[in-house]
Amino acid sequence: MLIDRKQTRYSCNGVAVDAAPRCSGVYRFYNKENALLYIGKSIDIATRLNSHFADAREPGRQQSMMSGVHRIDCQLTAGEIGALLIENAAIKDEAPLYNRRQRRSRKLWTQRLQQDVEGFLQVIPSDFCPAGERIESVFGLFRSRKHIDDSLRSIARDHGLCLRMLGAERGRGACFQHQVGRCNGACAGKETAEEHNVRLLLALEKQRIAAWPFAGPVLLMEERARDSKYDGKNTALQPPRQFHLINHWSYLGTYERRDRARQSAKRGSDLVFDRDTYRIAVRSLRQSSGQLLDGLSGEAIANPFATGNSSISKPVDNGADQQSA
Repeated sequence: MLIDRKQTRYSCNGVAVDAAPRCSGVYRFYNKENALLYIGKSIDIATRLNSHFADAREPGRQQSMMSGVHRIDCQLTAGEIGALLIENAAIKDEAPLYNRRQRRSRKLWTQRLQQDVEGFLQVIPSDFCPAGERIESVFGLFRSRKHIDDSLRSIARDHGLCLRMLGAERGRGACFQHQVGRCNGACAGKETAEEHNVRLLLALEKQRIAAWPFAGPVLLMEERARDSKYDGKNTALQPPRQFHLINHWSYLGTYERRDRARQSAKRGSDLVFDRDTYRIAVRSLRQSSGQLLDGLSGEAIANPFATGNSSISKPVDNGADQQSA
C-alpha cells in the first residue's frame, strides 16, 4: 500500500511549512479528527519521516498508523538532548495512541546501603518514592522485592560476595556458599569489611542512581550544531540554543531564553523522578554535551560527571547573554 503524502500538512513550532525540516526535534502525528497518534524524535526529522512512510508500505502497525496521518507538527530543538528530553516527557504526559514504550512506571523498589556494626555494607530493599529530592544514592529500580533478591543473589555469586554479610541471610560462621566455593570468606574472617565493601560497590555501580550532586536546579545549555542540515528558508525556526532545566533529576522544561529558564527555576516545581530522564541527563553530563549553568544565578558551574570531576564550563559568551537575557 502506497500512502499519498501530498495531503499531509506540516508545521514547525506552530508555523505552517511546505515540508518537514532536516534538523533535530520532536514530531507529532495527528489524524483528521485531531487525535494524537504518535510522538517521535530525530536529529533529522525529514529523514525519519521518510522511514515511517517507507515502513508503511507493508501491512502492519506502521501502515495502520501512517494511513491515518493528516497533520505532522514539528517542535524543533537546538540539538539531540532537547529532542530526547521533550519526547520522553511528551509521551508520558500526552499518551499518544501508537506509542508503546516510555509509559510512567508503577510502584518500584530500590536498594539502599547501610553499614552494620562490623563495618559491612548491607543491602536494604526499600520502596522507591518518585517524588521529592534525591539526596542519597540508591541502586537499581525493581518491580518487586523478589526481583531485588534475585539480582542480589546473582551479584553475590558472580563476585564472591557473602549473602550473610549483605544482610540477605542469617546465621553464624562460614556460610554454605563459602563451603561450595562461591563466597570469598567474609563470613569466615578471610576478608575484611573494606575489601568486601569495595567489591560490592563495584558490582552495584551499573545500577547506581546517583544523588543529586548540585546545590539546586541547573541549566544545561545546548547549542545548535554548526553542521546542522536545516539550511532552508525556515532556518530561523530552529533555536540557536536552548536551556534545559533539571532539578534532582526531574526535567522541568526547555527554554530558548536563559532569563525565562531562571525565572522558572526560582518558582520551583514538583519534583518527580523518571528513569528515562535520569539516563538522558546523566549521559549528557558524562559526555559534556552542553554548557552547565547554575539554575538560579545563571553562572557556569563544575560538572562532577565530566572526566576528572573538575570540568568548569566556559563563561557564556556575549552573544548568548544578549539573546538569552
